[in-house]
Amino acid sequence: MPAGRNDPCPCGSGLKYKKCHLLLESAEAAAAEPHRAPVHDAGLRLVQRIGQWAFDRFGSEFEEAGSGLGLEDMQAGLQFMVPWAIFHHPIRGKPAVEWFALEEADNISWRERALIDGQRQAWVGMWEVRETVPGKSMILADLLSGEKRLVQEASASRTLVARDVILSRVVDFGDTSVIDGMHPYNLPPEEASHAVGVVQDLLKSKLPIAIERLREITTALVIVDVWRKVVDRYIERRSTPPRLTNTDGDPFRQTVDRYRFAPADRNTIEAAVGALKSSFPIEEHDDGTRSITFFKSGNRQHEDWDNTTIGVVITSPDELRIETNSTRRANALRKRIEKACRGLITDHQRTQTDAADLFAASAASRDDEGRRPRAEAVDPEFQAVILDQKISFYTNWTTTPIPALGGKTPKQALRSLRGREALSALLKTIENHEAREPAATRYDVNILRRALGMED
Repeated sequence: MPAGRNDPCPCGSGLKYKKCHLLLESAEAAAAEPHRAPVHDAGLRLVQRIGQWAFDRFGSEFEEAGSGLGLEDMQAGLQFMVPWAIFHHPIRGKPAVEWFALEEADNISWRERALIDGQRQAWVGMWEVRETVPGKSMILADLLSGEKRLVQEASASRTLVARDVILSRVVDFGDTSVIDGMHPYNLPPEEASHAVGVVQDLLKSKLPIAIERLREITTALVIVDVWRKVVDRYIERRSTPPRLTNTDGDPFRQTVDRYRFAPADRNTIEAAVGALKSSFPIEEHDDGTRSITFFKSGNRQHEDWDNTTIGVVITSPDELRIETNSTRRANALRKRIEKACRGLITDHQRTQTDAADLFAASAASRDDEGRRPRAEAVDPEFQAVILDQKISFYTNWTTTPIPALGGKTPKQALRSLRGREALSALLKTIENHEAREPAATRYDVNILRRALGMED
């Protein structure tokens, strides 16, 4: 059985496994992963060799190389920590790879020298996914430098989609580019754009940022720290229930008031409830229930709404149920129903569900990576209907006022730099969402880009 992260290292050093040989053995395991580009395998074997050498040469100084990244207790974080420890983290003034190249000069093959040179040219970038060939390759564009690469990547290309952004090192070995060191958390377009802006501010630099500066250790430290903070904020926001309100501004609270009554009184109760003001005619349902919807004229948030539903009264053979979405609406409607049905309904019970509980139930249906389980296969005819609806929706989208653009239409937003940036971010978000949809229902966002003259 392999050693646990907090178990004593099997090598007998007396250190915990995570502080000793975990980095090295993880690199060895990665090198054995199938379907990698051959040059990637050679690079990983070199990483393993340099890592073992640095561990023997510098001991605890090398062991602490990945500290401060916020990934120490994450197995998935090793993919980023190992290359960082070898090629970026300074030990006595320079990274482990430079000490290795200096002191082992007579024991390095020409092939290894070429690999080291490739690693020296790499930098930590915020790479946006443009296209993927699952299980084979991806086209990436660094949002900081503007550089683009076609990378040979087997595993990540199966999970990432267009406009996802990763923090990673991309290494060029001749005509082949590979990912060597990817942060375990990727970001969607909006959060990634924010991270880029923060890096610009801290470096006091406009885009694109010179590659020579991105290679500097001080710059790399800034980029990694910003990414960590934006990821933490993104995870916290995803796990924090939103504050939901109805259109009256009341906190959203699903409220159900239940009453019992004698079956013989049902028609009398329904007549009394139906006679109240601001109620629609009674509706019959297939399950034997009947409902009466209550409304008020107009709406505080939507001027074009004629009325607003404030609650529904539902009856079955021996029960009356009032359903509303806030405590205030529930109390007001309950008072009216109890007055109209005085002496006919008894045994009142109320249940309420807060928005936080509904959000938690939704989150519980997601997998460990925050994704909802895949939906069952949809009928092809229905898929065609979905796509037709999307096409219809986006037909006039470029001339429709959009709240995310400050109420401007996409064509109006093009007239200013700030508006163009907001529009670009919005298009990326739409594309990122569509890339996760089934192919048969996926809308081609490039149609909008061509209409706006914003093609990549």
